[in-house]
Amino acid sequence: MDLSFDESSEAAIYLVLSEPRNLRKKNIEIIKEITAKGFTTIVITTNDPYNVLRKDYVKGGINLDNVHFIDAITKYAIGKESEGAVNCTFVNNPSNLTDMGIAVTELLKTINGNKVWVLLDSVNSMLIYISSANLTKFIHFITSKLKILDISGVFLAVEKGIEPSTLMQLESFVDGVVESEG
Repeated sequence: MDLSFDESSEAAIYLVLSEPRNLRKKNIEIIKEITAKGFTTIVITTNDPYNVLRKDYVKGGINLDNVHFIDAITKYAIGKESEGAVNCTFVNNPSNLTDMGIAVTELLKTINGNKVWVLLDSVNSMLIYISSANLTKFIHFITSKLKILDISGVFLAVEKGIEPSTLMQLESFVDGVVESEG
């Protein structure tokens, strides 16, 4: 994926644009790259449920010891949390931005002394549940929090799946945009 990071680099926030059919693959590639460097990762998922992502990550050879999930889809889809979930906070639904923000804040408080990355999967799936205006407010809130705390982040989105004015706003919040290869 070639996100530039190591222990000595400053925190950075990226918008990663992917072709729709490669979105899950990009997610796995990014998490694999981040965890391989020893970073703790918080995955905010509004696209795939915790159980699905966990299985994909295991298949991808990712060590899940330092991967934490904030799942905003499972309770919405089945009405309850997944039993036996490890390192996972469940939010009632993808439109509950307040609870999502609180979950991120609380989780960041519990991760001490580690370099952390936050991955949001995906911007497009959030647009199913909330308006573009609310999405940009939430992304601005998250990017501001990450920058203040010197934490890196990745927002995963389907290229050409976001209206141009919303995309311009999102691009203004991040340090770099990584476009899909091929």
